[in-house]
Parts: sequence; C-alpha cells; structure tokens
Amino acid sequence: MQRYFVSNIENGMVEFDKNQTHHILNVMRMHVNDRITCVFNREVYLCELTNCSPLEVKVIEKLDENNELCVDVTLLYCLPKGDKIDLVIQKACELGVKEIVIVQSERCVAKIKNEDKEKKLNRFRTIAKEASEQSKRLIIPKIEQIINYKDISKQKFDQMFIAYENEKDETFFEKLLNVKKGQSIGILIGAEGGFSPKEVEYAKENGYNSISLGKRILKSETAVFYALSAISLVMEGK
Repeated sequence: MQRYFVSNIENGMVEFDKNQTHHILNVMRMHVNDRITCVFNREVYLCELTNCSPLEVKVIEKLDENNELCVDVTLLYCLPKGDKIDLVIQKACELGVKEIVIVQSERCVAKIKNEDKEKKLNRFRTIAKEASEQSKRLIIPKIEQIINYKDISKQKFDQMFIAYENEKDETFFEKLLNVKKGQSIGILIGAEGGFSPKEVEYAKENGYNSISLGKRILKSETAVFYALSAISLVMEGK
C-alpha cells in the first residue's frame, strides 16, 4: 500500500502538496475507494480516496505501527565518486538511519562546491523521502549538512565509531553488544581509499572508536550497508 508523509491532517481529512496530488492521480492513477497510508507527526493513518476531482482523502483509522530502530543512528559518510551517494542514501534510509551527514575528507575525489550544496541537499532529501515511504518509515531521515572532515569534532553521540580497514583488534559486532536501546550512534565511513592515518587519529582524539568491519576490504558503499545491517541485526535482537 502506497505511503505518503503529509504536512497536515485536519477534521479527518488529509492535506497533500502538489507533487503528492500529481503522484496519486497521475502516476499511481488511483480511484475513489482506493486506500493509502499517511504519516503525520510519526503517526500512521489508514486513509481512503473519497473524491478525485478535486482530490479528497479521509482518515479511516489510526494504525499501531512502529518500524523504527531502537537506537538513533547517524551515518557520517564521506562523499564518493559518481552517483554512489544516491544509492547509499536510499539504502541507509531503508536500513533505519535517523540522519545522514555528508563529509568531505582528504581522500574524497568528488567535491561539492558551496554554491551547489543546497541543490544537492534538496535532491538527497527527495531520495530519502521516497526511500522512507517505500520502507514504511515513521520519519524521513534528516540530510542537512555537508561538512569538512575537521567538523566531525562537532558531531557528538553516545556511541561513536570510525570504520578503519587497518583496525585489527576491535570488531564492530563486539562494540555493538555494549550499545543500549535508546542511545545515539554515529558511524563514520570513508569514501574510496578510506581514511588517512592522520584522519583516523583525529577521529580518535574526538571520541570516535576505531572498528573493523571484517577481514575483507569492502567498497565504500558496501561498508555502509554492512555497518547499518549489523546495527539493525544486533539491536533488534536485544
């Protein structure tokens, strides 16, 4: 069933923006009596189309539904080449992140100019919204920051990790066993080429724990999927 994040529900009627109205009527080609789910203020409502011209949708009932992780996960992801970032944002939202922070690190080949940041962020937010609707989330993860690497010092969480391919002693799984429900997690993952030793040391100085994501060297985007899947597996198993 199609899901939409809406800005208002009043007197049992749902309000949609122009893009949502177009999607319902012209893309999905819905008809009177078709049903959808709408999310407003982290609450899910079963709704039904009562008119198509103009579009009118009424609330049938409030649903008891919560598909969110029991921890607040922020992915700090160093900008990769090409359009890999689109896939990472999509899958990170599906896997339950609360926020994504784009980081420009030493080994990032791709760069985002200051004048292009807002345009890029708007596109990233659209991807996040669509992925969150598809995966039945209660929230759309925040994507509001593109930061330089030095600014990771301003990002504070209950549990802070940096994935480093040369880490031999500390596995991510072992660290996750100590994470408690309700805590916030920040996971920093590099672009192609990973992190320089200097960057890893800087992260450690600012509270990040260096962790291994296994014996094999993973591509940048694979490391994201691995790490977020591990968080979901461990925390939802507690």
